[in-house]
Amino acid sequence: MTSNSDSTQTLLRGLGLAAAVSIIIGNVIGTGVFLKARVMTCNVGTPGWVIAAWIAAGLLSLAGALTYAELTAMKPQAGGEYVFLRDAYGKLSSFLFGWTQMFIIKPGSQAAAGMAFAIGLNDFIGNGSLGSAVFLKTTVFSYPIEFSMIQVVALMAILIFTTLNAATVSISGQIATVLTGIKIALIVFVGVGAFIWVTGDFAHFSMINDGGTCEKVADSARYGSATYTAGTILVLWRAR
Repeated sequence: MTSNSDSTQTLLRGLGLAAAVSIIIGNVIGTGVFLKARVMTCNVGTPGWVIAAWIAAGLLSLAGALTYAELTAMKPQAGGEYVFLRDAYGKLSSFLFGWTQMFIIKPGSQAAAGMAFAIGLNDFIGNGSLGSAVFLKTTVFSYPIEFSMIQVVALMAILIFTTLNAATVSISGQIATVLTGIKIALIVFVGVGAFIWVTGDFAHFSMINDGGTCEKVADSARYGSATYTAGTILVLWRAR
């Protein structure tokens, strides 16, 4: 922050246009699309319904984005949702929202992103080598708790990126620009490569009769309107 001659404080504009756009794109393209496609197919049954769930969630996201755009234009103040909730519902709701963001929403989102990185690295290495190195295994309230190298890798990823974000705003923006560029390039490569080096057909998108496809997905969470809603919720969750 910086102080003006009249003792008022304003935020430094440390992000350029490219960095700001990269941060938004990085938030939009989260890890959900890479982790939840299989579970969504188990929920709704066919690739067509999966695409329909994405379209429905996309429309909801568009409505939310337009709402945020209108609110921001009405109240161009630092604070985002805190300002909107404070002026609409009072200071208590905005206060609770701020602390919820700090202790639940953001930490949970970063934990999910860290685990997504660790799971992807484990799959890339192969043989489940990270998951096989278990340091602690216990049960809490009949719920199994396991601490392995996967959790260590996830924690290290969170620590590294937290340290990078603690640097100057301009450096964080440059890092976000590079990582977002890599992310977009990989997605384009996978999307285009699927058609250039295709060796199968669209029937492979639906592996309903494969016994391992819906592993760890309960039968009650498969098919029906309720499971379609669950599939749509998975789309909305991006673990950014």
